Amino acid sequence: CSKDPSNPSITNIEAGFTNSTGAPMDGLNFQVAVPKYMQLKMTPPSSPSVPPNNSGKTTQQFKVANSMHGQKPVVLKVKIEYNTMGSQVSEMGSVDQFPPGI
Repeated sequence: CSKDPSNPSITNIEAGFTNSTGAPMDGLNFQVAVPKYMQLKMTPPSSPSVPPNNSGKTTQQFKVANSMHGQKPVVLKVKIEYNTMGSQVSEMGSVDQFPPGI
């Protein structure tokens, strides 16, 4: 992640997805939710699939604007969904450990 030099309250983030299994991950759907004091803008993923055997990487970029920069931290709730080997997988988590100043 990196700061937008023209606006320190905006953070540019790139999520990267790799796959060490022998089967592709298809139908990639990555979702991010932020608290009310933040705004989110996401771009589509570089591919809807993550290739098998660590043979490539799929990325998705997004920006968060923190209206309370310096007062409240960047906090994200994330959800990833994909299909692999005939099964639908859905995982959720939180991300709140960002470098100082983000």
